[in-house]
Amino acid sequence: MKRARLTIISLLCVLLSPLGAGDLGPPIGSQFPERSVKSKLGPKGALILVYQSAEPESSEIQQNQEALRKLGLGIAAVPSKIPPGWYVLDARGVIVAKYPDDEAGGRYTPAAILVRQFGWMPPEPAVEVEGKQLTAKAGASNATVAPGQRVTLMLDIDLEPNMHVYAPGVEGGYISINWKMQDSQTAAVHPAIFPRSQKLYLKAINETVPAYRNHFRLTRDITIGRPIDASGKFTLSGSLRYQACDDRVCYIPQELHVTWTFQYDAPKQP
Repeated sequence: MKRARLTIISLLCVLLSPLGAGDLGPPIGSQFPERSVKSKLGPKGALILVYQSAEPESSEIQQNQEALRKLGLGIAAVPSKIPPGWYVLDARGVIVAKYPDDEAGGRYTPAAILVRQFGWMPPEPAVEVEGKQLTAKAGASNATVAPGQRVTLMLDIDLEPNMHVYAPGVEGGYISINWKMQDSQTAAVHPAIFPRSQKLYLKAINETVPAYRNHFRLTRDITIGRPIDASGKFTLSGSLRYQACDDRVCYIPQELHVTWTFQYDAPKQP
């Protein structure tokens, strides 16, 4: 009975993994197959980059060392026959998450994994945009990027006291918060990830609805494309549409425009 229960849990973890249901690698909840990583584990685990042919550049492993140390994580690149990409391990070497090295989707940066997996706050200052009833801070896992990288954008939302916004999935004609972006030559845009909402009972309408209050974070990945600007910089833009309400009234829907600016990593001289 216990073994069957573990099998079901492992299957659910695979389906929820960023690698998706078609992944044939070792499942989440299993021991990482390469024993050499034991020496790379920190008190809380490690990020392991698996490669099969060309060894990754050392700079990819050396980034964010201080953030990793503070989180109790080690980091290493190891050759293996299992599917390439990043594997997040716990302190015992058990796989807790997987982030694929995908030709179409790009390779996640360590910083993107720290944001997605551990809620890390990058040191680069976020761009603050003030709207009615809320403030949004637009940040990114990486300020300097290279083609093919998959990085994570963030919108940290702070609502005014006693305000709420409706979460995706709300019914009854209410307007849910929505983060819009479009693909461009410089970046392919992946779907936004919304946090779990809370069930909020509204006495004024005698309904319970999914909503967000106080502070919450939205994230979404982008895959970096080829430079089209000789300056080496590019900017992405998006919009945040929402309708804020208090305990008695809903206010006029708002659309807040936000931007992210990146610097391309300078190519190495031969």
